[in-house]
Parts: sequence; structure tokens; C-alpha cells
Amino acid sequence: MKKYTTIILLSLLVLGCGSKKHADDTTPPPTTNETAELISFKFNESSGQTINETKTNATFSINGPSGSAERITGVEGKALRVNGFYGWATGKINVSYPTNKVCVTAWVAPSAFPVQRKDLDQLSENTNASLFSNVNTTTNAGVALGIDQYGRIIGQFKVGTAIVTIISDQQIELKKWSFVSLNINGLSGLASLYLNGAKVKAIAFTSGNIVWDNNATIYIGKESKIKTIAGFDTNGLTGAIDQVSLWGKDLTDAEILTQYNKVSPSIPNLKIPIETRFADDIHRPKYHLLPSSAWTNESHGLLYIDNKYHLFSQRNYNGPYLEHINWGHYVSSDLVSWEEKTQVLWPQPGFDEVGIWSGHAVIKNGQPYIFYTGVNKAKAGIGLATSSAPYDSWTKNGAPIISSVPSNIANADFRDPFVFQHNSDWYMMVGTGLRTGTARGGLFLYKSISTDFKQWSQQGTMLEGDPSADGTGDFWEMPVYYNFGAKSIVLINKLPNANALYWTGSFDGAKFIRDNVVPERLEVINQLLSPSIHPDANGNLTAIGIVPDGVNSAKHKQQGWAHVFSLPRVWTLVNNKIKQVPHPNLLQLRGTSKNFTNVSFDQNSSNVLNGASGTQYEIVATINPGTTTKVGFSLNKNLAIGEQTLIYYDMVSKSFVVDRSKSSILPDVPTSNQSSNYELPAGDIRWRIFVDASIIEVFVNEELAFATRSFPSAGSNQIDLYAQGGTAIATDLKIYNIQGGGTASVSKNVESKEDTIHPVVYPNPSSENFNFKFYNIEKTTAVAAYVFDINGFPVKKIEKLIDSENPIVNWNGYMDNGMKAREGVYIIKGFVENDLFDAKIIIK
Repeated sequence: MKKYTTIILLSLLVLGCGSKKHADDTTPPPTTNETAELISFKFNESSGQTINETKTNATFSINGPSGSAERITGVEGKALRVNGFYGWATGKINVSYPTNKVCVTAWVAPSAFPVQRKDLDQLSENTNASLFSNVNTTTNAGVALGIDQYGRIIGQFKVGTAIVTIISDQQIELKKWSFVSLNINGLSGLASLYLNGAKVKAIAFTSGNIVWDNNATIYIGKESKIKTIAGFDTNGLTGAIDQVSLWGKDLTDAEILTQYNKVSPSIPNLKIPIETRFADDIHRPKYHLLPSSAWTNESHGLLYIDNKYHLFSQRNYNGPYLEHINWGHYVSSDLVSWEEKTQVLWPQPGFDEVGIWSGHAVIKNGQPYIFYTGVNKAKAGIGLATSSAPYDSWTKNGAPIISSVPSNIANADFRDPFVFQHNSDWYMMVGTGLRTGTARGGLFLYKSISTDFKQWSQQGTMLEGDPSADGTGDFWEMPVYYNFGAKSIVLINKLPNANALYWTGSFDGAKFIRDNVVPERLEVINQLLSPSIHPDANGNLTAIGIVPDGVNSAKHKQQGWAHVFSLPRVWTLVNNKIKQVPHPNLLQLRGTSKNFTNVSFDQNSSNVLNGASGTQYEIVATINPGTTTKVGFSLNKNLAIGEQTLIYYDMVSKSFVVDRSKSSILPDVPTSNQSSNYELPAGDIRWRIFVDASIIEVFVNEELAFATRSFPSAGSNQIDLYAQGGTAIATDLKIYNIQGGGTASVSKNVESKEDTIHPVVYPNPSSENFNFKFYNIEKTTAVAAYVFDINGFPVKKIEKLIDSENPIVNWNGYMDNGMKAREGVYIIKGFVENDLFDAKIIIK
């Protein structure tokens, strides 16, 4: 790195850089006049909401709630972490600012580049998330050095009556330490920016005195200007800052290089300290995937490649609000334990300069491609990006592959490409709102005419809505297409009143021909939106969507995070309807269980589950509704304060209901009820419910699904059964504890799976007679296990003694009810002695 810097330095001699001395030159390196350092922040305080300026001993306050200030290891000692909408420091210093020459230096490690407000900021007004700023926002007196919305170094100062701005042509790296400097010489009228000791930009200006306001507040980590959205400051830096200095001279090139060479920092640990930052957050899920902090919404681009799952999502790293959208990136080996990675796409000058909106990802001939919506101030375009293993960084195509919405069809913009293959051709559908005649949703269709996906031919519209007949609103976004074989589906998220709806039918290369005019709802009760789909390692079509919090900005600001992803689900198409079940890999989340059989309950019953409680658990239950009119569950219950969330089926109105009217006594959380008509067949109702703090996901009869949010007070965690109008019987009910879950975000280490034994299964796949062979069995050992179907229901109990001579357990493919197991994926899970084991079984 230092050799590379030297090469840059030598190549910039035309800009006045000093030359690097020969290796055999014994002349000592130039030293910096340390007495010229007027202001210095080292950030070496170990804790607390203040920092000290070391030259004058002035105290600065760190913005944010009490105890929110965070430090990480810096280039030397500690560094200050800043979090976009809080964490910067402010104060005043009694110092005589130089009017002729000045230099500002600092180390910075950004996690993301700062926000430029899409609607409120002009493109000509760059954000300056300042490392140092004492600019008077009325007179513009003062000096600021920071990072702009594209990650470029930006300096601002006032000379005479002129306001001078200097911006580098290159961006600094994310999540690495960079040394940045701003030199100003008012006498000669020259200003320069430096990156890692090398000059990267120089400009001339009309010479004069540098103008200061001695009473101006100094900001460390934020622009002096006040810019907000929904109560959030938008122009703070996200990342870490160290060793900020203001010098009473302009440092020479050699002196700046010397400052850079003083330290050799390691890669900064910018992972969000989830366990400490959110230690008291009772509403933050633990085994669902969600952002480490700040904002996420639409999931997209689920991929399985090189034995890893990749999921992308809309992401603002600067705060829990919708603005300056990046593409977040998450990676998993099993769809259960996830690691958040560095974002793969973010706004840059050009057609996507104010936002990287939603899209899709595909794999063609082993090469993954991302298609996304790029947004500037005027319009949207469709962008393309590619990557190579391990797919942590992606390269954008230099220009949009579709530059703008079709001009020959009246529309209200377009967004969210979805790419699919039909026969040997590749097509792209893009959501829109059509405005010829009745305002309605639609899908523009394009056909790829180049092997590299860079050229597309407009094909008209693939599908159009009719709101009066189909209820699909006036704009469609986040479309999904999938061919199940005999039938295909098109799913859209309609606006207004967002809802995921789908049709079955067929695609003929130009139009999607619907089986019915009125679409089906994906969810029984609408909450999950914008699902992203991809076959898993075993070919199961897997979907993950977003489940919004449903809270206001004040609650999001208090939380410091926004929204959560659904658990992975498996989709199948049966009788022209999408059936949703939890992905079988979720079985590995199960811990200890409480088991109940033949529990009778009615409207006068309470605590029929013997004090069962929890905030992270799974319920698997078969309930005979009996004579009831309403039957289901009371969750997040606390009789002392009257809190409970009711989830039940209404036998009279034939509808599912989520009663949140008493779900919380807290402010700023949703307490509205949710319901939707759906006629269940007579007989038992099979429930599978996942509760994870504030999210509840419900699966019914191995086909239906819905999600909801509930934000109870601390201590409201009792689990109970609920009935009205008669008596019901829970013939079989299990509550599995999920301790902390398997979902890892940025700062959580994914637990090693080496403690789980994986016996060899053979033959597999097979129609019958599976053998599970264990190794290193030295003595007679007990095996106790269950075979679970894809929905997590136990279908066969297995108990056997094995030893070194006979280390094999057999299953003939028949269930405990005497029926042969149907084809599909099964899991055997249990204990061999005291060790957990599991294995996958495929019945063909």
C-alpha cells in the first residue's frame, strides 16, 4: 500500500507533490511542526458521552441518548463511532484561527456514505458529513472537511466573500481506514485534498483571507447545516473517526505523508454491537433476519450459488428511515443463520445518483447478474451489475441497460425489474402504473437481445390490471414470475394499500394469460410484502419477504432499526394456489420442548398450558374446534396489566383474526385488529406458530400463512389457548424453545455446526428403506429420534440401540399411522447418547 502511495505521489508532481527519497538516502524524513497543531481530537476516552480536545482541554458532548456513545479500536487507541443520525460530537473552542493558511487532517472509516435527500436537496448541494466543521450556516464563515454522498472527499471554506468547495474525483473505501487532508493557502489561492498521503485534487481560487466565526459550534462527524427527514438528522457520518486535527499552517506534501505514515491501522471492526446496543430492546427479534441497525425494507435477489444463499434488500445504513437507498447483502449456508455483509450497490453520480431501488438477481451459465432500479432527480432507469466469487463486491455497468420508462405508453413511472427465462429466451418485466384510460397497474415487458443482458427490446405490456374488476390498485411493484411446470404464476405488490397478490396462468412469450381475473392473496392476512424467491439446495422453491414494523418514526428512532424479514418458506402450487410452509431447515432452531395432549379448554379457561411463557419459541398444535365459535391462541399475555394478542379462527364469520386491541399499553405501536375471510374445511386445525419478540408468523394446515407484529410490555410473555362459545381440545401441542435463535447479524458469531452429528444416509434419495450410519460408536449407545416432514410435524418415532458392530438405524419409509410417507424432503433429528444429530431424507 505504501509503495502504491509513493507511485501516486510521484505521478502527481505536476500538482506540486514532493518527491519520495531514494532508499539509500540517509537524510532524515521531514518532521511536522507539531506546535502548529491548534486543535486535536484523539478520542481515547474509554466511555461516556463526552470527548476532550487535547490542545485546549475543551469538552465536547456526544449527541444521542445517555449511554449511547460507542468507541471502537482506532488507528491508535480508541476511535469514535458515529451512526448517521446520532453519535457525532459538538462543542466550542477558544482558539485564534489562522487567516492565511490552514490544514485539516483526519482518519475516517465509513460504513456507508451519507444521505443526500432525494426530494429536499439539490444535486448541486453536496452533503458534507464533516470530520471537522465550524461553519456558520448563515454567513458560511469557517472550514469543513468531510465525505459527500458519493464517498468523495469534500472541503468547504470561505475566502473574502467567496464560498469555495473542493471535491475529489474518487471515493474512499468503505469499512477501511483512510487518511484525508484539506490544505488551504489563502495567500496563494490554492487548495488541495489528500487521500492516504497523496494529493488527489487541487484547485485555484481568488486569494484572500480565510474567514472564520470564532463563536461557531464545531461538529465532529456531522455537517454544520441542519437537514432532517421525519425527525432524523440526515447529514451525519456513519462509521468511525480518529485523530482529527486543525493546523495553523498548510502542511507540505511531505508533512502530510509523514502524518499518514505514523500509523499502520488494521481493518476497523465496524460491526454493530448488537448484544450491547440492543440489550434492553424487548421487541427486537433474535432468530429472524433483520438489519444490524437502521433501515431495511424490500427483499430481493435471493440466490443460491457456490453452496451459499445470498439475499439482498433495500437498505439505508444512516438511520431507520427511507432515504438514500443502498442494496444490503446477507449470506447464509442454511437459510437460518445469516451474516450481514458490506452493501453491494450504492448511489453514485449518474442515473442512480439518489437511490438504488429494488430489482432482482439471476444466475446464467454460473454467472450471477443483478438488475436494479436506479433513480435520479428526473426519472428511473434499469441498471445491471455483475460479480465473481465470493460475490461480496459487484461491478455496475457504466450506463443503464434501459434508460427510461417507455415514452409511447402513458404511465406513472416504472420500477423493480424481474428477469426470467422462457424456453431459450430471457425476459424482463417491470412494474408500472398505466395512465391510458382507467388508472391501473401493469407490467412492461422486455426481451434480451444480447447474451450479456446489456441490450433489451421493448415488447409492450405483459399484463394489465382492471381495478374495478380485480381490485389491484393503480400501480404494481416488485413483480415475481415463476413456472411451476403445468402452471406459472405472476405475483405483484399492488398500490395503494400494499398487498401481495398473484394469478396462475401461462406465458406465451408476449402476454401472461390469467386463469382468473381476480387474483389470489399470498397471505391470509396481509402483512408480508415483496417476497424474493429462488430454489434451495434441494430444489424447493424458497421465499423470503419483508414484514414491516407498522410503527411511527418516533418508535423507529427509539429502536434504531426498522423492519424484519420473514422466515424462509417453501412454496408449492396445489390446485392453482400457492401453499406456504416453513422451510425444513428451521427445524434446527428447536431446543427443549413442553408437550401437551388432549387439553380441553373453553372461554372460562386460563393458563391451561401450565405457565408456559417465552419470547422466542415455536408452537406446533393440532386443535379440534369442538363446539367453539372462536378458537386459537392468546400470546404475549399478562393478566396483571391486561395485555394479550389473540390469534384465532372465527368459525361463524369463517375468518382468521389477529386481535391486537389489548396487545400493548405502550405508545407508538400498532394496536389495530387484522382479519380476513377464509373458509377452512371441517375438522382439526393444524397450527404452526413462530414467535420472535415483536413478530409472529402463523402457518395453518400446511398451506396457509400470515404474519403480524405485536409490541407488548416487558413481562407480557405468557402462552395460552383461547376459545369462545364452546369447548375445544388440543389433541397434541408442543412448544419448542428457541434460545437466541440461529440468525446472526453483523456482530454475532455464527455458532459452529460441528457439534451436530450428521450420519451418512443411504440410499438417498429412495422410495423406502433408509439407513443412517453412525461413526465412532465405541459402546452400546441409545438413539432416540423423530422423522419430521417438511412442515416440522413428527411422522415417525425411532428408538434403537447401536454399537460398534451394528452402527446403523433403519427407517422403512412408513409413518407411525401406518401410511407410506409421500415423496418430498424429510428430516431425521434426535440424539445419539447425549449428542444431537440430524440428516436430510429425500423420498422419491
